[in-house]
Amino acid sequence: MNDNFNILIPEIFPKDRIISGVTKRNLSLFPDKGFTISNQDVFTENEIEQHRRFLAGKLGVEFEQMKFQKQVHKTDIQIATSNTPNGLESDGMITSEHGIILNVSIADCLAILMFDPINRVIAAVHSGWKGTKESITDKCINILIKKFNSKPNELIVYLSPCASGRNYEVGYDVAKYFPETTQQISKSKYLFDNQKGVLNQLIRAGVKESNVESSSICTIENNEYHSFRRDRDKSGRMSAFIGIL
Repeated sequence: MNDNFNILIPEIFPKDRIISGVTKRNLSLFPDKGFTISNQDVFTENEIEQHRRFLAGKLGVEFEQMKFQKQVHKTDIQIATSNTPNGLESDGMITSEHGIILNVSIADCLAILMFDPINRVIAAVHSGWKGTKESITDKCINILIKKFNSKPNELIVYLSPCASGRNYEVGYDVAKYFPETTQQISKSKYLFDNQKGVLNQLIRAGVKESNVESSSICTIENNEYHSFRRDRDKSGRMSAFIGIL
């Protein structure tokens, strides 16, 4: 990867078996709006494809190996193969095929990257508050168990930068679903820790806390990352990606 193109690399995955990371805005290379893999409200389809192809080049893979989903804040999860077309509606992807790069689009929402080192399968999940409310992480783990013989206590998991519990303000309409991970700060406002909520779900599902790496980076306060909360309609989207080497 080019040193001028900045990517946050998880520490928890074995580098000789897994390629993974979270792209940054990289404003020096992509002035004004930054690097993005989605958001047609701000970027043209041509710009998005150019950026996706740029990322494939930096990762040293063919563009056809890059898998992108159309995220709709639901809990559908697809099994991706080399023949899976891009743009299918889902909020999670799983594959056991080597060389495929699963990409999750984020800008404050949480990406969950998983690796089963025994059965050699990976997953990439998008979880905003709606996905966390509907336990998309549990659904992904259940698919890994049923279709790939995974055991939760053997999974290695990375939780990406996201809107943190110190900055993510929500109303009671959201907070009422998360009594364990919200803190009331005024009559009508609460702070919501989405990452902690997902971590709790992982542990309850049987994942070892020692097998989870949680990024401490808050996308709202760190300008190196896209944030819809901070930049609204000017926000692009990072890729949180994972592939089996």
